[in-house]
Amino acid sequence: MKINPKNIRFRLIAWYIFSLGCVHLILATGLYQIISSRLYHELDERLSTYTTCLVELLPQHKQVDLAEVIGEMAELTALGSDLYVRVVDRHGKPIYESTGLPTEIVTRLRSTIGTTGDRPITLQLPNDEPRRMIIRQVYEDGQLAYVGHVAIPLRRVQQALTQTSIILIVVVPFVMILASFGAWRLLNRALAPLHKVIRAAQAIQAKDFDQQLHVPKTGDEVQALAETFNEMIQRLHHSFEQMRRFVSDASHELRTPLAVLKGEVELELKHHRLPDRSQETLETCAGEISRMSRLVETLLFLSNADAEKVVLDFKQVHLNQVIEEMAGEARILAEPKHIQVELTNGSDTVLQADEMRLKQLLLNLIDNAVKYTPAGGRIALSSRSVNGQVELKVADTGVGIAAKDLPRIFDRFYRAEESRNRTDGGYGLGLAICKWIAEAHHGTLRVESSPGKGSTFLITLPLA
Repeated sequence: MKINPKNIRFRLIAWYIFSLGCVHLILATGLYQIISSRLYHELDERLSTYTTCLVELLPQHKQVDLAEVIGEMAELTALGSDLYVRVVDRHGKPIYESTGLPTEIVTRLRSTIGTTGDRPITLQLPNDEPRRMIIRQVYEDGQLAYVGHVAIPLRRVQQALTQTSIILIVVVPFVMILASFGAWRLLNRALAPLHKVIRAAQAIQAKDFDQQLHVPKTGDEVQALAETFNEMIQRLHHSFEQMRRFVSDASHELRTPLAVLKGEVELELKHHRLPDRSQETLETCAGEISRMSRLVETLLFLSNADAEKVVLDFKQVHLNQVIEEMAGEARILAEPKHIQVELTNGSDTVLQADEMRLKQLLLNLIDNAVKYTPAGGRIALSSRSVNGQVELKVADTGVGIAAKDLPRIFDRFYRAEESRNRTDGGYGLGLAICKWIAEAHHGTLRVESSPGKGSTFLITLPLA
């Protein structure tokens, strides 16, 4: 599945993972610090108790073997047997010092004894593990009697912290992945009605307003969105119906007065001798009335097509005959501009089509090609069978169409400013009719064009 950073689901999951990660990081760091502080605090308490008992009870047990006492106290305080213990008198003379440690470590411990103070500190010794060290001083009669120094490796504390770190490193990502997966499932379930709304909205077109979105009974914003969308569809349906009725009714109402006007003008021109100025005016009026009549007929046709009132008469049509007939019409239209018309006919193909509408489609394209091809240009008509379909091509060497106009040339009443103007007699409806005819035959109509190099219209229709 392609990841879209602008997708709501992706952004919610990304923000959720980021927030969850920050919270887990803070909690893990805080937990690690609490555990570390607790372990050091307990060790320091045991170390302090051990040192206090050892040094302060020493005057009362001068005859006791210190090595035995130190061992027993280490077991009682759970400090282990790897302690370093050193007891000196007021003159610095050693009374007891642990054995078994490497000489360089003992030397290093001795060198730091006078600088440790009364609080436990951590000593990082070269080539040795860190040790926690504490000093306790004992006074008799107001004078210093003994000084005890005790140091213990931090091996157990570090092992416990390492295990804690491993657990946090493993558990936190696992919890994040599990939580993210759960959030993804919940989001999918929560957004599923919205996806249904989107798919239904995409399926609804201008002629499919009878469709309604399924309203999920979720009681949330998705339900409100679906209900609002259905209300909007009803309003659009009402507006489109009003527009269709207006265009249809206006076209019907205009046909009769335009026909009367045209008849009266033509009758006046035919039976009465008029001054040159009046004659020219009436001829202009007759031309404009003809143009308006064609526009009305075109609008009526498109209105009926939108309302699905246009019935096509499908029957078997021999494409070669249609192409040859249209090539003859093209030569007649192109003769005043000395435009060469070429015909390249494929095999005798049979289509299931409405012959009159198919001719109308080709004639509209040929008429456009003649209008926008300069004198002495060339128009080519061709047909061929490709993968169970027939492809008709109308190509010209005319002015072409700008790239910015290509996506809109099949829109109603759209005309490219550079190549189409009012003197050509077009209304921007011819290509819209061509596209409707092609799609009504379950085919397609597309265009390839470059300014100054001409245009090629490609019609693809299914074979019978």
